[in-house]
Amino acid sequence: MKNILYHESIIVEIKSLFHIMKITVLALFIFAGTAFATESYSQAMKVTVMADNIPMAKVINEIEKQTDYLFVYDVNEVNLKQNVKLNAQNKSVADVLNIMFKGTNIHYAMKGTNIMLMKGINNEISLQQIHKITGIVKDENGEPIIGANVSVKNQKTIGAITDMNGRFTIDVPVNVVLQVTYIGYIPQEINIGNKKNVNIFLKEDNKTLDEVVVVGYGVQKKVNVIGAVETVKADQIADKPVTSIVSALTGEAAGVTIKQSSGQPGANQGSVRIRGIGTWGDASPLVLVDGISMSLDDVIPSEVESVSILKDASSAAIYGSRAANGVILITTKKGKAGKVSFSYSGNMALQRATRVPEMASSWQYAEMYNQMMVNEGQSPIFSEEKIKRLKNGTGNPDLGEANTDWYKELLRIAPQHNHQISIQGGGERFTYMIATGYSDQKGVIPSTAFNRYNLRINTTSQLTSWLKLDLNMTYLNSLRKEAARGGATDAYRRAGRALPYLPVKFSDGTWSYNTYPTNPVRRVSGDYGSVKNYNDAVSVLVAPEIKILDGLIVKGNFAYESNTYRDKSFEKTVVYDSFEQAGQAATTEENRNKQIDKWSQYRNITANALISYEKTIGKHSLSAMVGTSLETFKYAFTEASRMDFPNNDFSEINAGDPTTASANGNSTYAALASAFGRIGYNFKEKYLVEFTARYDGSSKFAKGNRWGFFPSASLGWRISEETFFQPLTAYVSNLKFRVSYGLLGNQKISNYQYYSLIGNGGNYMYDDKIQMGYAESKMGNELITWESSKNFNVGIDFGLFDNKLSGTFDWYKKRTSDILLQLKTPDLLGIDAPIENAGIIENQGWDLTLNWQSRIGKDFKYKIGMILSDVKNKVIDLKGYKSPTSDLTARIEGQPLDAIFGYKTLGICENQADYDKYQKQMKTFNPKWGIGDIIIEDLYEDGKIDANDKTVIGNSIPRYTFGINLGFDYKNWDFSCFFQGVGKADGYITYEAIQGLNGGGVNSPRKEHYEKTFNPSNPQPGAYFPRTLKSTYNFDNMSHWIQNASYVRLKNLQIGYTFNVKGFNKFRVYLSGENLFTITKFMTWDPETPVGSRTSYPHISIYSVGVNLIF
Repeated sequence: MKNILYHESIIVEIKSLFHIMKITVLALFIFAGTAFATESYSQAMKVTVMADNIPMAKVINEIEKQTDYLFVYDVNEVNLKQNVKLNAQNKSVADVLNIMFKGTNIHYAMKGTNIMLMKGINNEISLQQIHKITGIVKDENGEPIIGANVSVKNQKTIGAITDMNGRFTIDVPVNVVLQVTYIGYIPQEINIGNKKNVNIFLKEDNKTLDEVVVVGYGVQKKVNVIGAVETVKADQIADKPVTSIVSALTGEAAGVTIKQSSGQPGANQGSVRIRGIGTWGDASPLVLVDGISMSLDDVIPSEVESVSILKDASSAAIYGSRAANGVILITTKKGKAGKVSFSYSGNMALQRATRVPEMASSWQYAEMYNQMMVNEGQSPIFSEEKIKRLKNGTGNPDLGEANTDWYKELLRIAPQHNHQISIQGGGERFTYMIATGYSDQKGVIPSTAFNRYNLRINTTSQLTSWLKLDLNMTYLNSLRKEAARGGATDAYRRAGRALPYLPVKFSDGTWSYNTYPTNPVRRVSGDYGSVKNYNDAVSVLVAPEIKILDGLIVKGNFAYESNTYRDKSFEKTVVYDSFEQAGQAATTEENRNKQIDKWSQYRNITANALISYEKTIGKHSLSAMVGTSLETFKYAFTEASRMDFPNNDFSEINAGDPTTASANGNSTYAALASAFGRIGYNFKEKYLVEFTARYDGSSKFAKGNRWGFFPSASLGWRISEETFFQPLTAYVSNLKFRVSYGLLGNQKISNYQYYSLIGNGGNYMYDDKIQMGYAESKMGNELITWESSKNFNVGIDFGLFDNKLSGTFDWYKKRTSDILLQLKTPDLLGIDAPIENAGIIENQGWDLTLNWQSRIGKDFKYKIGMILSDVKNKVIDLKGYKSPTSDLTARIEGQPLDAIFGYKTLGICENQADYDKYQKQMKTFNPKWGIGDIIIEDLYEDGKIDANDKTVIGNSIPRYTFGINLGFDYKNWDFSCFFQGVGKADGYITYEAIQGLNGGGVNSPRKEHYEKTFNPSNPQPGAYFPRTLKSTYNFDNMSHWIQNASYVRLKNLQIGYTFNVKGFNKFRVYLSGENLFTITKFMTWDPETPVGSRTSYPHISIYSVGVNLIF
């Protein structure tokens, strides 16, 4: 039976998307044709125009009707509202224009079927003819500048881009002024006159104070920003060969901690935290892409123009209730007026797993197993003859005498490739950017794969002199695959447990079997079935902008986003055997096949409206903005399953046994209504002040508690602009102090928490029949309301030596109160406790960013960048309740959030003296405790070891996160490398990483277990692992297993060369490596996710070759 709901929804989504796309593409070609038609027509084409005191615009329209000419002009520069009288009978277009524009400051130029109108300085000069200008743009050292923008002043429709040699060609009227701009250089204006060839030299501009920064609901000059805002530009991430924006942002912004826990294709985004963790629940930041709330999973790195990270209350309070964990604003690329530009970025890569454990060989396994039996007072299992055959490799694999490295057998070198194409251009009235791409990634574990198609269309239409319209659309389609029954993660975990003396397959071609029974290679071979996760993501943004008066603008923002998921999992029938080992009888088992289909959809509709005003009077500048917002969120899912299919080849759900059918479904709805405002003032861009406020109402709270008010204030002082400071400006070119304080909110809880939950409470007899009973299973709480976060921030921005060295330092303190959490209720109530506003958390820390850029000689440019940040976290109030968050971590007042909790230890009992000293207390912990076991400290001092002796033994929150960027350009060569890491972190190794053969041989030992395990028969001081036993009491949560998880990782290294190829503005090839090496003392696992991490999907290194083309 097909999922009708899913298919109907997808059909509606796709039809709507293609309808919108058809309209947009049609408009694109109409406007593009208007701007770029080049077919030549005679300037003598005749027209008849009769005009009696009518606007010039109507005459222009009449000429366009009678001819194929298209007029292109800037509505803000050319005034066509002037009335004119004309009586032109069968006159050439040139004659009509000469008559009409005589005595005005409007000039025209003809090129093909385009007629360009412009404001001139000599109304007697005819601009009918244009001529060709060629030139070259160089820097101060005579090196060509690639990609510089060359345009005619006040005529944005006439322009060119310099090529690989810095050369350009442009058709212009006589006596115009050329403007030449390039990022990082001072713009130049050149009066052309009658010149046909020009050489232009640009000077480097180390002053970035006029740079524009994206902030909440607008942009600001960087010099006027007084909040803690970190900006990541497109060029910082553009050349990274990654398909995930999270991977691209790693280490690029101070105060932003990114942890990637997996290298699985399509599932490796990781967690993002801004300035620590300030809540019990979801601590992820708000992500807005062009104003639309989106997942970072749906962001394509090559489409990003800039990323602004709002870290303090001053910058984030405009988003109020959803900004307590910080805000990430992503702006995508837009089209630019001028010549059509095509770009292609692509790379091919190979991946391999990193930090793969080195396992003990089969003979080492056998020796350790025998030692375990001796430690248990039993006889060895493996004979000396068998151990000798295992060691020499002369045994029979069919008889359990192989030497298999299961990680090596499971893992593979996997390919991936990524291709992104874009086209952008437009004219004065319409610009566009169309980007599309495809990425395909195979996993290093078989059965895992991810592919994605993406399409983005961004357009800007200047419909009138006062109305502009932005229309952005995106569509993403992705498919993620893995094996059923636990997938690749489970297979990788089991590779650490598989018996090394068994082969992958026996000599007859059948799969071998292990003690659970588990053959990790078979699990990902397709025998166990498959899981396929489909996703279709659609977003549409319509953003009109109306210019009322000079400085007074009304903006709208209407957005729709939808993510539709379909998960299809089929578990095949599998017959498997267990291997007879250590006296255990072999068994044969067979599981039942099963199909699970799940459909889910998330929809978000947003409507924003705001009005802004900016005015500068003399030395005073004022800006103000007020707005309103309404957002709705809807989630729905439907799930169905059946078992016992006739075979493993037909998995449509209606083929399963109807008696095993199961179905489930649900939907939720939430809404958020808001009003917000901001007012800013500065005097001479020296003294700055800004006030921001937002008033939010959320449906997640009951009436009477839905609304929250979140204000902030900030002050700034550019001391470098003071008169008394001028003698120092030769060394300190920019110095600004900032301070801010504000209140932010959080509502990240599930919907309907203020209602009590009714569930199935068992059956009962009524009217002689068994009836289903219902009872309250969770208490509601109508009093819950917003979490509130008080934020204080002081910062300094500086630039030294003409801004060659620039940086930012911020110190902050954030205290979050009324945290929504679930406290424990007395067991006698028999129901779950309600959500309450009960907790307080405090974060205190600092962020530092430093950048240096300079050159050595004529050809060598280099740059060095560093970010460093630290945060201390503490639980202030938990109503006296100690709340375990897992088997390993807990929330305790006065301690960091999710502190590592367990026993403090004193090392391993290595001799009889240690045994005599501690045996009395340790025997209360486990009667079998002896020499070779771990000693636990009796903190409670009651002569016994129990739960009262547990305490905080580590901090799960990393300290001193850093990133270091190094790069240089030498002629056509470019080089960059990026190091990322953590200066202080507690790691805790668990399960297979520490147990070895402990637990009766259910795990396989690693090489380090063989080398560093205490052997009572041959004691060696300094052994790290305790003696091998069938019991696992040495592996309770203990400080013995805390390790230093600080690390330094070469995150990316890239070498590129740019070729001088005619017809290309850029032709660059590069070699790149991702996650090339890691320096750490942390044992076995990846230090990026060090606490409680078990064997999961391994992290990966990527080696790629790529190309960047612009033409």
